[in-house]
Amino acid sequence: SDTDSSLPVIRIGVDADNIDVILKWVPILSPITAFFTYEITAKVFDRVILIISDRTWVAVDGGAYQINIITPAVNGIVVPAIALLFATLVSNTINTLRQRQLDIRTALNMEACEMRTLQSVVDSFPKRITVQSNLREYLIQYASRLIAESKPGVKIIDLEFSGSIDSELNGFLGKLNEINILSFSGTSTNGASGDVAALPPSLLSECYAAITRLNAERSSRISALQSTFPRLHYVILSLLAASLCVAFLMESDQAIQIFLNAVQLRILWSMLIGTFSSLAVVSYDLEDPFRGSYQISSTVDQFHTIRDALRASATIDARKREEEAAGVPSSTT
Repeated sequence: SDTDSSLPVIRIGVDADNIDVILKWVPILSPITAFFTYEITAKVFDRVILIISDRTWVAVDGGAYQINIITPAVNGIVVPAIALLFATLVSNTINTLRQRQLDIRTALNMEACEMRTLQSVVDSFPKRITVQSNLREYLIQYASRLIAESKPGVKIIDLEFSGSIDSELNGFLGKLNEINILSFSGTSTNGASGDVAALPPSLLSECYAAITRLNAERSSRISALQSTFPRLHYVILSLLAASLCVAFLMESDQAIQIFLNAVQLRILWSMLIGTFSSLAVVSYDLEDPFRGSYQISSTVDQFHTIRDALRASATIDARKREEEAAGVPSSTT
């Protein structure tokens, strides 16, 4: 199985495959829908303006004079200010989320390298080190934890309150300290004096160094996962995009323009809605590193291989111990 029973349960939201399909179709369907519903949208907007203004007169020129008066204020002050703030926030959002995704992928690759180092070191331990199987089990559980934490839809709040930093590496480090102490005291790991469970200093040093690096990369990855924009940030982006849409409807809110340039206005409205929909999809896609078109889920596949290799080493080691206990010469594989 992909998870271990001792690991904290991490809730998964909507099916990732369904979300991927939605993200692919939204940028296509949104401008098409906007093209065919522009006239209805313009009429509804005009009705709302009439209700809000509560005017008692009728514009005989179809609103052309009103548009000429308000256009300098809209194009000269309002739209540039909103567009500048919107562009700055969108650029910062996409760049930050993409860099966060790359940092998480780098941390995962570094953790995989350090786990392979620890696996090779543990496999080279002398046979007298009786806690070798325990060390492998800690590494297997840690690989399962990494897989569970790198699934699409992982709730960041669960990582914050599930003791995610208190991982199996602490248990591995405790067993390593036990070996280190017993090596200096002249006692074996099963408590019998005289049978010294000596571990070469080079292997011990390499284990400590790998654990230190692994903890550092884990801390960096968890920090990156927890570093997201608040919901208010996306609410502000949505309000700014809606403001630009309202400005477009205000400038095109005249009967003669809608009558003569209906197709052109539909195309422009579709382009505007399609642009904002695409930006929303990219931002939502990048918010979860393991979902969508920008996902880095393929980086997690290597942990399945590492876990299977650890389990195979544990099985082979257990079989050799059983054969030695039964007095049967161990066969090489």
